[in-house]
Amino acid sequence: MKYFAIKIINILVTSALLLLGLFALTHRRITRKVFGGIIIIVIAIRLMHFVFGENLLMGWDIFLSLVTVVAFVTFILRYVFKEGAVTWQRVEGAITAYMLIISAFSLSFLLTFFLIPGAFKFSDKAPKLGDPRLAYNFYYYRIMIITSLGYGDIIAAHPVAQTLAAMEALVGQLYPAVLIARLVSLYVVHGQRSDK
Repeated sequence: MKYFAIKIINILVTSALLLLGLFALTHRRITRKVFGGIIIIVIAIRLMHFVFGENLLMGWDIFLSLVTVVAFVTFILRYVFKEGAVTWQRVEGAITAYMLIISAFSLSFLLTFFLIPGAFKFSDKAPKLGDPRLAYNFYYYRIMIITSLGYGDIIAAHPVAQTLAAMEALVGQLYPAVLIARLVSLYVVHGQRSDK
């Protein structure tokens, strides 16, 4: 089986990260149970996809992974933007949320590629579904988009793909600005309170 070791390592690492994220981000029992169930389903589908190789399972794997990442981003941003003093943990949380937002866009691009053939044009031959290089290509693509760098070697050709790329470019510019403004305002407010 081609790329066997890469796929096994990918399954193990992402499964561990999902489970660690679950326990780090959720403190309520019901939340842990709901998202724990989703994560177990993601891991099970990922393993079944690996064993059986069905492309339908790949679509569900991508979609449920996207749902999980968006949930993690939501939990982290609720912590980062809540009232209170600015701590190093908030800054770390903001950076983590930014990286997870990038991951969510990568999964969105991958899901779009899966659902809409020809949604992206590659300068070289596009990797096929199931090829680990496809995910790496979209990881690279999302970094090019969110930083507004873009070399043109991967082009969004379908309106859905173009909309996602435009949304990511906006997030890439607005998130740091809004985040910095919020953290500075919290620092000023809570810094003045502690001076009195």
